[in-house]
Formats: sequence, structure tokens, C-alpha cells
Amino acid sequence: MRRLVHAPAPAAVLTALLAAVLGLSASGCSGGDAPGPGSPAASGPAAGAPAAVAVTTVSEVSADEPLRVGVVVTLRSEPGQGQDLVGAAEGATVAAYRLGLGGGRVELEVVDDQGTAEGAGAAVEQLLDAEVAGIVAATRGDHLDAAVEAATAAGTAVLLPYDRDGELPAGAFATGPAAADVDRVLLEAMAGDGLSRPFVLTADDVEVDVGSADAATIGADVDDVAARVAAAHDAGRVDSVVVAAAASTQARMVAALQGVAPAVPVVLSPEALSPAFAAGLDEAAGTTAGAYLSAGTDAGDATSLAQGARAEAVSAFFAALRLAAGDDASTDLFGDAAFAEVAADADTASHDAVLSIAAAARAAGSVETADVLSALSGLQAGPAEGLAGPGLDFGGERALPAADVVALRATGQDPGARPVAAGAGPRLYWFADDTTG
Repeated sequence: MRRLVHAPAPAAVLTALLAAVLGLSASGCSGGDAPGPGSPAASGPAAGAPAAVAVTTVSEVSADEPLRVGVVVTLRSEPGQGQDLVGAAEGATVAAYRLGLGGGRVELEVVDDQGTAEGAGAAVEQLLDAEVAGIVAATRGDHLDAAVEAATAAGTAVLLPYDRDGELPAGAFATGPAAADVDRVLLEAMAGDGLSRPFVLTADDVEVDVGSADAATIGADVDDVAARVAAAHDAGRVDSVVVAAAASTQARMVAALQGVAPAVPVVLSPEALSPAFAAGLDEAAGTTAGAYLSAGTDAGDATSLAQGARAEAVSAFFAALRLAAGDDASTDLFGDAAFAEVAADADTASHDAVLSIAAAARAAGSVETADVLSALSGLQAGPAEGLAGPGLDFGGERALPAADVVALRATGQDPGARPVAAGAGPRLYWFADDTTG
């Protein structure tokens, strides 16, 4: 188990860091043409007073004892069991960094569950022994089921930012889109595009319910499946293809489709939002230069170019990410590399899950496990608590409101919100489709 500690920054360091953020804020977008990738305007928050980068949520309650947050990740797994999310989980590092800037004492207890039920059980047992205030399961898959049950039975809150399916035990909260909301949004967006007869391809226990004119399971030979889709499209039986699978599987399938059916509209389950999808396309000799539709929240790189409260909240996340990437003392979750090397993959979902646990600790006035769980149940968290994405309502097991799940389109144009590591491959950036909903 890796213990990543974020202690309060010395006053001089904190002053310098915040001055750097304010300098970035002054170059925020103020209308007119959209800034080009890498321009100063593309890197700053939206116009208006910048959102706070330092988060002071636990500065008082962690004065005597640090806030310990467990983070479960999956370094290696079968497709669909979380491996594609290990980079996204680095958003937890950004959350801890922001809490540290705000004067909080935060420890991330990071454990690899190895993508198996046994590994997940062992990971949770380690975190329970460490007496963490709450657990962020920054992975997905049915290998987590028994471990989540064990954690909540022991009185420890579990937040799942990437879970869509199934019922959760009391004390567990999904902070990402529900499966039904993903299905609804995809259907609405497809209807808006005039698509009603999809060829639905599934694998890795990932599914979407959008109807189908034909269907198949993605196996080892994606070329055969792609040929079936092309033939059905040429015959007029289908008007689109929906690929629901782990990001790496989606990439192999889409690359094969590009070779034989490049004109078929492609709809993707939210697994494609992972940077692993674009990386997989590149590895499979595919191209990111396609028109892709998916569903998720409006809390990505492109959101920082807009104006309003949401854009400012997202911009604060990216300002903190850039500061962490420029801090020589900041490492990845396991301490194996500089944070700058993984900053390109960190997302807001894992970040917001950590900050939600911190908000519960503040509401409880305590970092003790039972107190945090009690305060989390019914808590409402949003920008005031430092969240970058939509507000979360912990009155039920699905904390993300249905209205905040939106259609997303992809672009290869970099909004310039985060630093790019040397040798980084192609990437897709997802933005909300304001013509739907």
C-alpha cells in the first residue's frame, strides 16, 4: 500500500503558488474567437473572478489527525475490470494537492486491487486496517462487488466515480452517470442525428440499451465483425454502429471499422472517455480524426474554455493540475513517477470523489470513519467544496443528478488546459453537445 501525503504548504510557497494561479487567471477567455491550442487564453479559467484553487475544506478538522482517504486502483486487469481507468484515477492526486494548498493534512492510501475479486477484498481489508475516512474505488467491474459490500458492512463509505450498473449497498455511492441516464442521453442524441437503426456491438460485460437493428459480440477477430457492420450498412439495414466495451476493446473495434466502413456514424459507451481509447486507436493504426458521440458530464478540458460557474470550477481543477505538474515534489499515486508524467490523464471524477469525502469530514467536524459516513449520507456537495464537475447529492446511492448527464462529442483539438508530457500520443477531448437535451 502506498501512502501519499499532502501536508499544508509553507506560507511562502503557498503565496507563490497562488500568485502563479492568479497570473493564469488574468488570461482567461472573454469572448470572441476560441483560442488556439496552447495559447495563454486556452490555459486560463473563464472570464470573471477565478474559482479558488486551494480548497480549505479540511484545514481545521485535520489539524490534529490527517484525513486519510483510501483509493483503490487497478494496474492490470482483464478488459472491463478497471485497467483503463488507472490514469483517470490521478484526479485524486489533484484533489489531495488542492486540499494541501488549503492547509489540510491529507493522506491518500493507494492500493492496487489487481482487477480480481480476491485482490479487491485484500485491498479493502488493508484500507480498513488503515482506518481511512472513506474509500474511492477509482476502478470498475464486478470484481469490486464483494469488496464494496465488505467495506460498507464495516461502516466505511465507498464512492464509485465510474460505476454505472447494479444496486449498491447502503454506504456506497455512485458519483458518475447511471446506466439508465446514459441510455436516455444516447437515444436522444442519436434521434437528433437522425439515427434509429444501430448495429450494437458489445464486450467486456459493458452494455447500453438503445435498441438495435442488429447486434454482435466483439471477439478476437474484430475484422470479421467490422465486415458484418459494413455489409449491413451497405444494404441499408443499419444506419450507425454502437460500440459498448472497455476502452481498449472499443479502440480495436473502431480502428477495424475505419478500414471498411468509414462513413458509418460511431456511438460509444462512456468507456471511450478514457484516454486509453485514443491511445488504443493509435496502437491499432486507427485515427482519432472521426466523429464520435458518447455521454457523460460536462466537466472536461473543453469546459474550461466556456464562461460561467461550471467553467470556473473546471478551470480551478486544471489550474491545480498545472501547479501539481510543475511541483517537483508531486508524484503519481504510487510515487513511481513525477505527477507531470501522468497529468495528461487525470480526470475530474476521481478528484470530485475525494473532495466529497473531505466535505463530509468538514460537515462532521471529524476525520473518523463512522462520523464521515454519517455526514456523507444526505450531503450535497458542489463548487463551494471544490468540485469541478456537477454538484452531487448523497441523498441516495446515485449521487449525480440525471439532468447533468449530457451528450458529448469528440475533437482532436487540444484546448490547452493541461501540460502535455514529452512523447504523448494523440488524444481526444470531449465537449458537451448543446444541440441536444
